[in-house]
Amino acid sequence: MTKNELIELEDVLDLMLDAACVVNKVGKFVFVSAAFEQIFGYKAAEVVGKPMIDYVYKGDHNKTYNAVASLLSGETTHSRFENRWVRKDGQIIHILWSVCWSSDHQVRIAVAHDITERKKMEEQLYYMAGHDGLTGLPNRSLLMDRLQAAIIKAERENTLFSILFIDINGFKAINDTYGHLMGDKLLQHIAQRLLSVVREYDTVGRLGGDEFLIVLEGLSSAGDTTAVKRKIIGQFQQPFKLDELSLNVSPSIGIANYPTHGETDHQLIKHADQAMYKIKRMSANSIDYPT
Repeated sequence: MTKNELIELEDVLDLMLDAACVVNKVGKFVFVSAAFEQIFGYKAAEVVGKPMIDYVYKGDHNKTYNAVASLLSGETTHSRFENRWVRKDGQIIHILWSVCWSSDHQVRIAVAHDITERKKMEEQLYYMAGHDGLTGLPNRSLLMDRLQAAIIKAERENTLFSILFIDINGFKAINDTYGHLMGDKLLQHIAQRLLSVVREYDTVGRLGGDEFLIVLEGLSSAGDTTAVKRKIIGQFQQPFKLDELSLNVSPSIGIANYPTHGETDHQLIKHADQAMYKIKRMSANSIDYPT
């Protein structure tokens, strides 16, 4: 583009709230609008003449190259895509690009819309949809997704996994005696103790009420599950100190091993649930060893 054409373009694009830029056919900035600094933190003099890709988050380089390639190849004259950029202050931001290729001037003209806040909101909504609001653990919906994924992985890799269905003995009495607020605090502390006995890639979730489910993946033998069960029992041998109270509860634990006790999520949960209630009827603070 000629200097006069750039000046005319600048007068128009500087009126936009979104950032506009012009990139030549070798991928270098030849122009950025005034809003570019507000979004990316760089003044025009800092980026003009520099490769555009230098400012793109590395994990999105391939996505960006592919979008540009489709424009340059003539597959499309306009493109809309999202990628992440690194601001001057180091913050990673999400950008929605609207891009067109000018064959007459051999440049691509792009408008950048900052969608970082929208992405954060989407992530927050996604998290809330899959997590229990009280404990922060995966809820029933996400647990079922994790269990389905564990089944698929175990089938593909011919590995074992177990689920532990946990019910808290004495929880109703605490709720009735001290109120729901204290019951909620107890559930939060129980969740943390359960998390402390599993590996980072195992799943601890809350089914609802005082029922929890643990998915233990990649097991070499049933002995691995036994070790975790023992750790859970050990965690409940210490009282829960909440405010001025020292509360004692115990778990009833039912176990189901894949594929011995089922090959579907429904079969596994049903077996573990039945095993848990069987042991709950017999005695508190007990473990059911499946046969």
